Amino acid sequence: MRVFLTGATGFLGRAVAIELEARGHVVSRLVRPAPSRVLARQDIVGDLFDALSYRAALVGFKPDAIVHCGWWGVAGANRNDRRQLDNIVATGALVEAGIAAGARIFVGTGSQAEYGPCGGRIREDHARDPTTLYGVAKVASGQAFLSLVEQAGGRAAWGRVFSLYGRDDEAPWLIPSLIRDFKRGQAPAVTRCEQVWDYLHVSDAARAVVALVECEAARGMFNIGSGEPIALLDVVTTLRDMLAPEIEPLFGAVPYRPDQVMHLEADVQRLRETTGWLPRVTLLEGLRESAGVQGP
Repeated sequence: MRVFLTGATGFLGRAVAIELEARGHVVSRLVRPAPSRVLARQDIVGDLFDALSYRAALVGFKPDAIVHCGWWGVAGANRNDRRQLDNIVATGALVEAGIAAGARIFVGTGSQAEYGPCGGRIREDHARDPTTLYGVAKVASGQAFLSLVEQAGGRAAWGRVFSLYGRDDEAPWLIPSLIRDFKRGQAPAVTRCEQVWDYLHVSDAARAVVALVECEAARGMFNIGSGEPIALLDVVTTLRDMLAPEIEPLFGAVPYRPDQVMHLEADVQRLRETTGWLPRVTLLEGLRESAGVQGP
């Protein structure tokens, strides 16, 4: 299959590109021009937010599928920046360009932020009440993505991704921040870590995205998570024991946010039953890899 991929230089997008190629697909990455960037023969130089910059090249590539991992403003204060709304327009333009180029399979990546401050085990039909512009834009983009493809007679899936981690992840996310602090010999300042969270290794998330591409029955919304929540306290102490057992984390030094979710867990039954996907990387294996620690 010939697959056009946005966001290929991001955390999840890089893993998706690797998984697609491992599965024998021909991948064309949309990449912005950069002096030091090495391009593969099929790559397309362009800007997600300027469809004219890649539209003609996409027609020339003749994609069977479009995988949309690209997004502006994933972390920090950017999550409430008005430019989040530009992502909605860019997503619609991408779908239109893909349809014009002949693609009939479309898979996009959403976020747990679409659900807002809910708690417990979350299914795809749970009410959506996002509290950030990031979440609002993801909801709108997902709805537009599915609707535009359906109107064109194609097949579309939107994967709502829960918390990811892995070796190439970076601060400000919790796991890479903990690894950085422990390796520096610093005691990380954290909450009381009573939260129960759903963490999925990025390679397993990439396999889920590719499963949605390959499975003809995959249509609509899907949660992408481990389905096996863990207490954040266990994550912190496991990394501490791996990297700096003499350090005592500063539990309670960071207060809970007013809208703090204490239990967030992805119900991934629909993904499993539709595609047969199952996670392969245990949390212990994934944390060791992320921390660069050898272990059995």
